[in-house]
Amino acid sequence: MWNSSDSFPVALTLTAFVLMFLGQAGLERLAEAWMVDALAPLIGESAALMAIRLIIVMLAAGIALYAVIGLYFLAQRELGAQSASAAENTRRQALLRPQRDVWLYDAVCRIFLGRWDQIGLKRGRLDLDQADRDVLQDLVTRHIRQLAAEGTLPIWGRKQSYWALWEQVPPEYWRHHQVDYQSFLEADPKLLHALPCDRNGASLAIGELMTSKASVDAFCEKVAL
Repeated sequence: MWNSSDSFPVALTLTAFVLMFLGQAGLERLAEAWMVDALAPLIGESAALMAIRLIIVMLAAGIALYAVIGLYFLAQRELGAQSASAAENTRRQALLRPQRDVWLYDAVCRIFLGRWDQIGLKRGRLDLDQADRDVLQDLVTRHIRQLAAEGTLPIWGRKQSYWALWEQVPPEYWRHHQVDYQSFLEADPKLLHALPCDRNGASLAIGELMTSKASVDAFCEKVAL
């Protein structure tokens, strides 16, 4: 089955022929009689009629070609606009369907530092003063939980099982759970996990937390981080 790009040259060709014949018929009606009267005394009536019809065909073909070229560039512009619109729709759809492609640990570092980089280490521990530690703890335990509960930051995790798959954590989960700050201090993305806010809760931990890079960037751009 032809698509629109396959049938486009055929449509232009048919348009050219239609325009040429319409133009030829119109020119013949308007100019043939007058031109024959003007040329017949010089080259004879039969030769004049043949010459005039040849000229009319050439003029009609030129007009048709000019019109088709104009239609071609107009159609190209329209196709370009449609392609741009399709690309934009694809980009929007990608944002609507975030992909699991970055560790949540790295996302927290991105939000905390304002760039995609990990927090530096000193003697195997995060190189932070007490004020920064307080800010970081608040970010990990409270703000990330809020963003996840709102759906702004989608989070995937795995239960404590060898055969467990990554699953997107539903926003309702974060009503009673938070990212464990102590596991963040391990500075290993794979060790970051979520626990019940009430440590006496019976829910299993969800580990190896991941999120969407596009969602993180969108949030940081929105708040100018």
